[in-house]
Amino acid sequence: MTKALNTKKILFVLFFLFISIRLPFLDQINLLPDERDIALSGWSIAQTGKDLFGKPFPLVFENISPNNPLFAIYFAAFWFLLIPIKSVFLARLPFVLVSSLLVFVSFQIVKILTNNDKKALLTTIVLCFSPWIFHITRLALDIPLAMVFLFTGILYYLEKRKFSALMLLFLASFTYQGFRLLIPFLLIYLELFFLIKQKSWRYFVFNSLKNLLFVILLVLIASYLEPNISKNRLSEIIFFNNEKNAQAVYFKRITSIASPEIARIFDNKLTVSLEEIFLNFTKGLDLSYLFKNGDYSPINGNASTGQYLFVFIIFYFLGIVYLGKKGASFDTYLLGFIPLGMVPALLSSHGISFSIRGVLSSFGFSYLLSLGIIYFFQLVKDYKFKKFYFLVIGTVFLINLSYFIYGYYQRRPKTVGELFYENERRLSLFLLKKNKPYEIYHQLPQNAFLSYIFFRNDGFDLSRVQNNMFKKNYSYDGLKFKKCNHKVNYLQTANTIIHEPCVEKINYDLLNDINNIKVKNRILYKDFSGKTAYFVIE
Repeated sequence: MTKALNTKKILFVLFFLFISIRLPFLDQINLLPDERDIALSGWSIAQTGKDLFGKPFPLVFENISPNNPLFAIYFAAFWFLLIPIKSVFLARLPFVLVSSLLVFVSFQIVKILTNNDKKALLTTIVLCFSPWIFHITRLALDIPLAMVFLFTGILYYLEKRKFSALMLLFLASFTYQGFRLLIPFLLIYLELFFLIKQKSWRYFVFNSLKNLLFVILLVLIASYLEPNISKNRLSEIIFFNNEKNAQAVYFKRITSIASPEIARIFDNKLTVSLEEIFLNFTKGLDLSYLFKNGDYSPINGNASTGQYLFVFIIFYFLGIVYLGKKGASFDTYLLGFIPLGMVPALLSSHGISFSIRGVLSSFGFSYLLSLGIIYFFQLVKDYKFKKFYFLVIGTVFLINLSYFIYGYYQRRPKTVGELFYENERRLSLFLLKKNKPYEIYHQLPQNAFLSYIFFRNDGFDLSRVQNNMFKKNYSYDGLKFKKCNHKVNYLQTANTIIHEPCVEKINYDLLNDINNIKVKNRILYKDFSGKTAYFVIE
């Protein structure tokens, strides 16, 4: 009883610590377009019951940056009903709060599978406090909420609360669409747990057939609600990306000296698809990805270190040794979440990003590292100089952690800030401060317009904004956001703001000349380039 109470206390401490470490500098970098559109769509529904295009309580959100993150938007709407103020901090805060539930859920999953509190606590700590999960759960994206649905669905399934589990997996698939590729494989894998435990093929086949009906229902609902999105998503799967596969097959065949008949056997759409899957799989296991460079997408990665701190590479190898010497069947089962979690990333033909697409694999990796930590303590506990080992590891850990903190908060804003469109926040704040009419020529006028609307919190007519968005008329109160037009002589305009990609190099140099009296203000990019993002001509 006392042990259970102590475990609960530790979990609540971890819960509040997990929240508190992610709050500082939450608005240091601007919102991604996906974050902004989720938050702004939610705010629009909270204010008017309509999306940004005036559609009342839609089940499909189109023409925004993410692909229909349905429940993430309605979650944001609920938040803005409580706190109807738009800011970067407040947009991200609800996703920070809800993702903190992972502390309790991940602990319970490991506890059910191993019946070992120590392994469950260590896995929870490694998972939630890794740079991987720390970073992606600070973003106002669909993935923090989808992770909670997914992990809780796994927990409920293992607890034999299968109807509730399937409902949560349904919510996960309509929060982050990448999980739709994962769920069929996940359900088979979860049934394997009961097969190993009960050794009944009859129940395994019966429950798998029921799960198959659920997957079919999921596909039918998705196809009915969002046919265009589902069709586009299907083309992103490696096996169905005919154009990309055809190009790869053509290249392989023209570079082969074999006869056409032999080449068809070795070089076809199936083999090139499998080759890409195998390549992606090795990237997901790459030590430089895990412990040094991090995610292959600089947006989804923390831009400071690997998915885990480098010092944890020691525990990675010790965890493998532990498995060889002391591993039980359910230790191996938990590690199966590594390849299983990679499935959405492995099957994607649109670039590799394991941080989000393969987020479930973080659970398996974290468990492996926790085994390594346990084995390390078992190895050194009887050593004469064990305090020395602990001192060395502790010192290296603190140095590693300090470099991560420095890189994440002091260098990352400069290195990846513009990938988060920091220039749009600067433009919006400039327009709000000036409060005068401008024509803004922009590479992405809808993006710039929505950013301006997001940062504007004084009273304005949201129905007008919705009507203009529906008509693709990105204007409000004298501000007109237009697509770059190279037929316009920007040097002859007045009350105009010009986005840097809209001008050719020779004109950029003219506008950037400090002696050019027509340019009254220059809004710089936040990154290290030193370039001007916007020229303000009065």
